[in-house]
Amino acid sequence: MASSLMACGPSYAPVSAVGRPCPEITQADFDAALANGAARGDARIRSSGMVDIRFGPGVVHCATYNSSMKPCRRPNDLVIRYEIDGDQTRYVRVPANSQYRFKVANRPTTCEIVNEDDPASPAGS
Repeated sequence: MASSLMACGPSYAPVSAVGRPCPEITQADFDAALANGAARGDARIRSSGMVDIRFGPGVVHCATYNSSMKPCRRPNDLVIRYEIDGDQTRYVRVPANSQYRFKVANRPTTCEIVNEDDPASPAGS
């Protein structure tokens, strides 16, 4: 159990930390990130606002939709494919060691990066 929690890494941002949407990437960037060892998530946002999200084997998160929105951090990149009702697909990337959280009401995706001094997206997108 302790080793799986270590994957989340330390969380430093307070619950009230300002966030920005996780950087959007192309499908090619999504595929390349997976080939380079990124963790994977697949989500569907329904027109009703309901969000279903699944992660690949071994992915453990510090924050959940029912949590206090505590940010967490991963040692490797996390990429998420969002299927949005209305026939849209979006891809996002959480760079390794970035603090992130999920907010169900956020659109177009629920993922956000928190507590960064420089909002510029890292290279590769």
